[in-house]
Amino acid sequence: MSELVTMYPAQANSPETSLSGALTAAGTTVNVVDGSVLPEAPNLLTIGADGSTAETVLMTAKNGNVLTVTRAQNGTTARAWSAGDVIARYFTAADQTAMQENIKKLNEGKAEKAASPTAGNFAGLDASGNPTDSGKKPGDFAAASHTHTGKADKVKNATAGHFAGLDSSGNLTDSGKKPGDFAAASHTHTDKADKVKNATAGHFAGLDSSGNLTDSGKKPGDFANASHAHAGYAEVKIFSGVSVAASAWVSDSTYAAYPYAASIACPGVTASHVPEVVFGATEAASGNFAPVALSGSGTVKIYAATKPTAAITVQSITCIKAVS
Repeated sequence: MSELVTMYPAQANSPETSLSGALTAAGTTVNVVDGSVLPEAPNLLTIGADGSTAETVLMTAKNGNVLTVTRAQNGTTARAWSAGDVIARYFTAADQTAMQENIKKLNEGKAEKAASPTAGNFAGLDASGNPTDSGKKPGDFAAASHTHTGKADKVKNATAGHFAGLDSSGNLTDSGKKPGDFAAASHTHTDKADKVKNATAGHFAGLDSSGNLTDSGKKPGDFANASHAHAGYAEVKIFSGVSVAASAWVSDSTYAAYPYAASIACPGVTASHVPEVVFGATEAASGNFAPVALSGSGTVKIYAATKPTAAITVQSITCIKAVS
């Protein structure tokens, strides 16, 4: 699995402080009124989020009210700021991108379950390393102790010391070959793999860089059955670029401060999903839309303080549900 993208800790309620002095477009030291309300370094901060143009910076160190930062993060532009400008740890596009990328990498890094497995069958592997149903069960193989009906007949007029051969019916014959016709026990073979030294019975064989056999250290019990569960994973559904018509807004009493609601169709979402809605810059800055949303059967409901008179576009809706 590829290395995950760095995700910086969030800060509840995003408490704000302000710059205690001016900051040039090239400056990397920021003086603030109260550094204690900001998270510890490293972390992302936003300057001027209460204005029309904000700048995201990476705080690499914090010493009281003095911050060391790397400017112009996540596509924003470094610019001059004045004393009194607001600075805080907000949720940024960088946070959203890192979360989505890490979810994708975690999902791609796990093996897929076998499709339509038959209970009791052994697991196999496809070319991508994902489990498959081998189509074989214990009953398809002979027990360690068993008999064979129709075993091969003994050789007549055999020469002592010869190796046995087989005829077309599968019965034993005198091969006419004796040990002296073959290589000695101690000999070498170019391009032949060496046997494993100090191997543990029951382990699978591996290969070293020279192509010789090694003890892999793994046995059948170290691997998952064809049918098994994955605890600790999450089901994520992401919807982007969702248009909400002005006619979709209706009166709703769920939140007194946001008496209008619009239901957005989100196939596959249930009441168990936790939705996170990211509005466009204009809508987010307006303060008209509630910071919470509720999920239902195939829907996510958003709320507004005043009823929009024109269609809006929601940048993304991320719905997460824990999978046991």
